[in-house]
Amino acid sequence: MMTAAEIFTANAVGAGRRCDSDLCPARNPWPIHHVGNRAAFRRLCTACVLRHHRGFFCSVCLEILDSPPLSGGISAAADVSRCLRCPSAVHSSCVPAGAAPNYVCPICQDPEGFPYFSVGGNADRPRRLMDAAEARALLSASRIAAASMNRAAAAARAEAERKAKQAAAASKMAREMLERAMLVSKRGKDGMKEKENRNDGMKENSSSGRINGVLKVKKKKKKKKKMALSFQSGLP
Repeated sequence: MMTAAEIFTANAVGAGRRCDSDLCPARNPWPIHHVGNRAAFRRLCTACVLRHHRGFFCSVCLEILDSPPLSGGISAAADVSRCLRCPSAVHSSCVPAGAAPNYVCPICQDPEGFPYFSVGGNADRPRRLMDAAEARALLSASRIAAASMNRAAAAARAEAERKAKQAAAASKMAREMLERAMLVSKRGKDGMKEKENRNDGMKENSSSGRINGVLKVKKKKKKKKKMALSFQSGLP
């Protein structure tokens, strides 16, 4: 017996919500999943999450796959196959009888008419029953969105750590350059001071030499004068 959950999506709750997919026909879809894709973040409805991640779940039972198929149609697990027209995957046990060699997923068979999830896709129908298949679709879309956000968070954390290391290296380099500049400036000041001291010494020596020369000249003159006086006193 199929179980069902009654979902209430009042207009006040769904009003103003939009799916970021350009091809989404839903108006005020509910719920909206936050999906991380590389450096971008998108808000997608349940159906669009599944449309953009077809290789992550079985296109028939809508269960998340443990090992999605690889590129080129090769399956990562022996019990998983791939659609001939798109990346959609399917459990081998879910493939309809006689369709295994040339399996085509439901959305490729009916691109416009097949809905992965139609609950809450129209604000004019605020009350809707969710059957078991739609519950699996919602669960799979939620798991895919959560996994994508975890990957985005890990990538953002790695990028932040990388930038932090770069900032630390740049700070260390700037500090070393500043210390080198201060050392060069100090050496320049010491050199200028030494040069000034040397110039002052040369000036002092020059001044001392001039004074000594003047004293010698005076001494010679005094000696000559004394000799002249002695010579004059010795005359008859």
